[in-house]
Order: sequence, then C-alpha cells, then structure tokens
Amino acid sequence: MSYRNKNRDVDTPGVFKAILIIGVMGLFQACQSGEMDDLRQFVATAYQDKKPEIEPLPEIQPYKGFEYAAADSEDPFGSKNIENTRADGVSGEGGSPDENRRKEPLEAYPLDALKMVGTLTQDQIAWVIVQTSDGKALRATLGNYMGQNDGKITEISLDEQKVILAELVLDTAGRWVSREREISIDE
Repeated sequence: MSYRNKNRDVDTPGVFKAILIIGVMGLFQACQSGEMDDLRQFVATAYQDKKPEIEPLPEIQPYKGFEYAAADSEDPFGSKNIENTRADGVSGEGGSPDENRRKEPLEAYPLDALKMVGTLTQDQIAWVIVQTSDGKALRATLGNYMGQNDGKITEISLDEQKVILAELVLDTAGRWVSREREISIDE
C-alpha cells in the first residue's frame, strides 16, 4: 500500500520495517552494554598480580667433536682381510654343495613350506612323513635331503617327534658353512 504525496511516493510497509529494525538494534545495544562491564573488569584484573614462572634455559655446553685418527689405516672390512682359515683350501666348514647330485622331491620346497606330520618305523628304519605346501605327503629317512639349502637329514627322533637337518649356506664372507635346523610336529 502506498500513499501519494504531492512531491513523492512513500512506501509505508518499507518505512515501517526500517524503523522496527533500528529500534530492535537499539534495544540490543542498550541491554548489552551494562552486562559486559563486569566481565571486562574481571578479565583486566584477574591475572594482574600473577606472573608465570619460567625456568631459565639450560646452559649449552660447547660441542667437542671426535677426531677419527685411523683414517689412513687399512679398511677392516676390505676384501684383503677375508682369509681362508682352513689349511686344506676348502672354503668354510661344511664343504660346498654337490652340484652333480640328483635333487630329491622335498628339495623343491623351501623349509618353511614343509610340515612334519608324523614318523614311522619300517624294517627298523625310521621314516619321517612330511606334508608339502601343495598338500602332498612324502616320506624321507636319514641321508635324504629336504629344503632348498641342501638340508641333509642327520637325525630322526621318534620320541621327540622331530627331524634334525644340516643345511649348507653361504656366510657373509662367501664361505659355505653348515647350520643345524630342526623340524618338529606342530600341535
């Protein structure tokens, strides 16, 4: 609804809304100024007499470097320092694997993929029953090989349900050494 004045048109609802908004804002301002004074005063004086205690920084000691005096000496890890300790010229304590030996079926699997499932005695010969990772059950006796490190069966213990192998592996100096491994029945 509009009223017509001689010189201009006046929009009454728009003027009324503007006056209402200005009035409400004035009321909020009047209410707000009185409540905040005590809060401002508290913040200003609350920690005025309390100062935080800060520990002094520790004294930094000067760094004393280490001088390496053996820089001109021979390298202890060089190839000149690797010696063959055997008098017969064979490298290592276990000899080397026989490359001409025919591989046995249990040598196609790594030792951790083989599982001992039992033992038996036939004609007073102890046998071990081994299950492969693909489900095959194979048997072996003393002197047979198993695993991929030329593991030769040296003992089958029927009482303790375990097999002891002697594997040939390369040590860090490139020599063949024999190490003992054991496989037992996992319950």
